[in-house]
Amino acid sequence: MQQLVQNPAYDLPFFIFDKMIQLVSTIEQALYHVRDPHRVVQMEAYMKNHFSFLGVMSGPRKIIFKKFKPQLQNLDAQQSWEFLLECWANPSRELQYVGIDHLLAFYKKIAQPTDGKHFTYLLTNQTWWDSLDLLASHAVGHFARKFPEAFATLAKEWETSSNFWLHRTLLIYQLKYKQQTDLALLQYYIRAFKWNKEFFIQKAIGWSLREVSKWHPDWVQQIVHEENLQGLAKREALKYVPNN
Repeated sequence: MQQLVQNPAYDLPFFIFDKMIQLVSTIEQALYHVRDPHRVVQMEAYMKNHFSFLGVMSGPRKIIFKKFKPQLQNLDAQQSWEFLLECWANPSRELQYVGIDHLLAFYKKIAQPTDGKHFTYLLTNQTWWDSLDLLASHAVGHFARKFPEAFATLAKEWETSSNFWLHRTLLIYQLKYKQQTDLALLQYYIRAFKWNKEFFIQKAIGWSLREVSKWHPDWVQQIVHEENLQGLAKREALKYVPNN
């Protein structure tokens, strides 16, 4: 019989089946065997020393993930989120990357309209651009399309939050939508958050517009003018727009 236990690493009272703790521990051991300790300092410096690394590069990590994929693909929605949360509690950044690998591989199969609380947790804990951008542009983007009513409610909570990472998510979750991007909604979020000179907000504004400029450059020029975008946001937005 599985035992329900609490991982002491969590700030919130999440309870995880011990089976999932054991699975993450086994994956961590596999990663440890392919680590390159000489890369640790470089990897941690690249992430501004916000996280601890084992020293496992993307290639070896993906090989490890592929090895465990037959086991991971059998996890149901609840088990998948337990796995994600356990990865998030691990002190090694590579385990969070494995959790993201799992979500990107299987989220379309396990998506539920109640996933908002899980996304909020992942996007506001152990957060930096490396984790958030993948979650936002892939998993959150899919959630928003599949469950528009649930996402609309969630987006209102994120919009009124003081956490700028949630604001960045609202600016970039449509990145993969291409011509199906809701331009009015994108402009709404740009107008809502442009006052914040935080680098990751200004970069997100420019990035979202840069993507749109690949198929609608005139609209991007119009928005840059209407919203009086300056500096980083403007440079990024107009990067691919001709005659600027």
